[in-house]
Amino acid sequence: MYTFTGVSASAGIAIGPVEQIDHGTAGLHRIVCDPFRERALYDVAVVLAKDELRRLSQRTKGPDADILLFQIALLEDESFTNEIGDYIAAGAGGAAAVERAEQIFAGRLNNVDDEYIRERSVDVCDVCRRVVDILDGRPRRRLHLKRPSILVADRFFPSDLFSLDRRMILGLASNQDSTISHAAIMARSMGIPAVVQLGDGVAALATGHRAILDASDGAATLIIEPDGTHVAQADCKIAQSRLHGRTPDPVAALPCLTKDGTAFRLLAATNASSEPDEPLPQGAAGIGLLRTESVILDDLSEDAQFERIKEKLQCSDGAMIAVRTCDTSADDDSPWTAEITKRLHGHRLFWPQIKALLRAAPYGDLRVLFPTIAGVEDWETCLKEVDNCRDELHRNSPDVTIPPLGCIVDMPSAALLAGELIEHGAQMLAIDIEDLTRYTLGLVQDATAAANRVDNPAVQRLVKEVLQQAGARGVEVYLCGITIESIPRIPIYLHLGVRNFSVEPAALLPLKKLLMEEDLRNSPVPKP
Repeated sequence: MYTFTGVSASAGIAIGPVEQIDHGTAGLHRIVCDPFRERALYDVAVVLAKDELRRLSQRTKGPDADILLFQIALLEDESFTNEIGDYIAAGAGGAAAVERAEQIFAGRLNNVDDEYIRERSVDVCDVCRRVVDILDGRPRRRLHLKRPSILVADRFFPSDLFSLDRRMILGLASNQDSTISHAAIMARSMGIPAVVQLGDGVAALATGHRAILDASDGAATLIIEPDGTHVAQADCKIAQSRLHGRTPDPVAALPCLTKDGTAFRLLAATNASSEPDEPLPQGAAGIGLLRTESVILDDLSEDAQFERIKEKLQCSDGAMIAVRTCDTSADDDSPWTAEITKRLHGHRLFWPQIKALLRAAPYGDLRVLFPTIAGVEDWETCLKEVDNCRDELHRNSPDVTIPPLGCIVDMPSAALLAGELIEHGAQMLAIDIEDLTRYTLGLVQDATAAANRVDNPAVQRLVKEVLQQAGARGVEVYLCGITIESIPRIPIYLHLGVRNFSVEPAALLPLKKLLMEEDLRNSPVPKP
């Protein structure tokens, strides 16, 4: 775990993967033509750059639009144009001439005493980078985000943020920007957290890792690969920020920590039929189980399912959403068959749902969970069908993202084969404790009796097996299927090693209160 401390530029807090925006041009090999051709190429690049800036300005308003108009004016400035033209006439390439002008004009602004004017040097760098990228044939969009991320850069350019979908930006972390830089101003207007002046080395250490960006309550830190305690505290702050004016429960305002400081995580279990913009229940750090039976029963098309899941992800502010594909045991009158192989052959139901999920994956932190997996053969059948759906989508879109895929462990066979399932590609395991109890104890038709026996020693032994196999392979395990009736029997699984709990909304805070009273130092792990 690494912690960088900086200055808060926009209040808020975010947890997520870190992606770097790199403005470097190292390694480019340029061929310089005669001065007349280089000047012609430069003139064309300026026309294209101005056209791009005008289109961007039409999608923005207020101060953001003014930034772009200033950049257009700079490209039309006579002294700026003459500086570049003279250097090209002396034999330099167009890109090198623009880079030289960038240094000269940005340097002049950096030498001004007024901090606000000094910060405007970033506009010079930004517009010059745009022209250079056109001349070098590089894309103007520095980053293609496939999931909501915290962005890190030595210094952010306005175009970095203009070119990205706001919903994909969790926060900004910068080495050099100040609280009055364009990046800071834009972060405040966009309502995303930002920490600046973090110092050298942050991008190299943070990129590709999970981090907490905390600019709340006077904090200004970027914590790379945070431990469970920091995640619990951050989850609590994020949950509070999502209350949207609702009166918070005092327990919801506390981090998810036991008496001895062991961190745990609470997620909600809910239905896909709920309103997409419905806020997360108090105390939930995400959705650990999104049931989709209602979507199937409503006979929604692939496009309709895609829109519903996409809206859920877009409204989640980067929180995890784990979608369970249709569960054959969720309804006695379900139109699908009991065996997963038969269900998969019925592509009319399965393929539209999988394709909708693959299409929605870039819009948030999506996970997909498959229920009723008896063993490796069932799991590999699922993976094959996902690949088939991806291949079909590739015909219209070459860039299809497969989100993390996992299993619902709801049968004893899946629990005993957890290690094999992980070795064959399962990236997440969610133990449905109620279903596992039903199938283990022969209570298939009696959910009430199962809820009262989820702590049965046989069930504990199966859960412990899953935890051991997953822990040895670095895969997260979630306990789901927790109802208000089963809450008193759940703490034993905290002692066994479960740290992630997916709970129906009514049971979230009661379970949190119960788990916070546990002390793992003084309670030996039960021997089932």
